[in-house]
Amino acid sequence: MAKFLLLVAVLIVVYLLLRSQANKRGKATPPSAASTPVGEENMVRCRVCGVHLPSSEAVTSRGDFFCSKEHLQLADRERGNH
Repeated sequence: MAKFLLLVAVLIVVYLLLRSQANKRGKATPPSAASTPVGEENMVRCRVCGVHLPSSEAVTSRGDFFCSKEHLQLADRERGNH
C-alpha cells in the first residue's frame, strides 16, 4: 500500500511540474492583437456631470463629450448658445 501511495504522489508531482512548465511557456510569448478583449473601447467623461461612459454611447459636440442630450443642451445654455 505504501508503494502505491508513493507512486501516486510522484505522479502528482510530475503532473504539477509539467503543468507549471506549460504555463511558463504560454506566458513567455508577447500578447498579440488577437488576444485583446473583444468590444474594448475608450471611456470618456461627461463635461457636465463627470460620469465616465463608453465613447460609442456619448453625445459629442465641439470636441466635448456628454452623457445625454440634456447635458449637451445644458452646456450650450451655459455657453450662451440656445
